[in-house]
Amino acid sequence: MTPTNRQSPHPGDATRGRLLALMREGTWTVDDLAAQLGLTDNAVRFHLAALEREGGVAKAGVKKGSGAGKPAILYSLTRAADEAFSRAYAPVLSACVEELRATMSGSQLGAFLARVGKRLAGDKPAKRDSLRKRVTGASDLLNSLGGITKVEGSNQIYRIVGRACPLAAAVEPDHCVCSVVTALVANVVDAEVRECCDRSGRPKCCFEITTEVNKPRKRHVAG
Repeated sequence: MTPTNRQSPHPGDATRGRLLALMREGTWTVDDLAAQLGLTDNAVRFHLAALEREGGVAKAGVKKGSGAGKPAILYSLTRAADEAFSRAYAPVLSACVEELRATMSGSQLGAFLARVGKRLAGDKPAKRDSLRKRVTGASDLLNSLGGITKVEGSNQIYRIVGRACPLAAAVEPDHCVCSVVTALVANVVDAEVRECCDRSGRPKCCFEITTEVNKPRKRHVAG
């Protein structure tokens, strides 16, 4: 499980699913989890070790007590794993877009969503990278947010082609949400970006990057 994937690890594993659901309630020791789940300590440790490697569980200190012996380690879900259980993000985003559309013009909403995408992209690197590296960075960022994309092309003309959209659930009811991802990509690659996503069914990202640097053209005024 990567930190930003919005799905619980090994969803078909019933035992692990029970363990994860229980851990949403707080921090637990191995003994506590074993007692709650009716498992041996070793079975619990096996699952915890796998989840820790995947980034779903982390050590959260030790259990305080006056008993002798080695303190018991407490385990908790990571934030990414806890977020994986939530189904609220897409509906909340869609509701926000609906509310904004009711109070803004189309151009105002598009500009607002573009600013959101720019904020998501973060700061541009101080040192100039090649266009290829910047495009790959944009693709990697989309994938870290839940997309499935790859980079195609060369010689200053590239395409980020996706098989899934990280905002698909919100894009389906309102295509203007694509403005967020387009602005994110444009900010990372610092180049001309043309959005050509496939929305004929389940949305799939596609962005064409065609020029080296996205700088405003100078206006020439006749003297």
